[in-house]
Amino acid sequence: MLASLPSHGLNVGTVLVLEDEVLVAVVIEDLLLDQGAAEVFVCRDADEAQALVALRNVDCAILDVKIGDSDCFGLADDLNRREVPFFFATASGPEAVAERHRHRPILAKPYSNDQLLEFMQAAILAQREELS
Repeated sequence: MLASLPSHGLNVGTVLVLEDEVLVAVVIEDLLLDQGAAEVFVCRDADEAQALVALRNVDCAILDVKIGDSDCFGLADDLNRREVPFFFATASGPEAVAERHRHRPILAKPYSNDQLLEFMQAAILAQREELS
């Protein structure tokens, strides 16, 4: 399934990263830009991310489940309505993901750069297949 995308990098425009850990967010942003993402927007809370999604077209999103004292599920609902591919990257187990989103991929922290890229490529491909 992953062979359909170029092995040399991502074929994606704008990526939203919802991550409250600064170091993790910087590493993800650098990785995605190095791998060919046109733009990466890092948001540290769900309200900021929702505002961004209202103003910008987002091609893919990576969501940390627990952001401070809140969660990402309102944002996930919005991304789902907009047909934006996304997945969860979390140190919490699958039980922390709202039931309505448990069909989405869940990348367990800690993860490698390769795992993150594989999940992103899989999310993009799955969305393309759903829409075709």
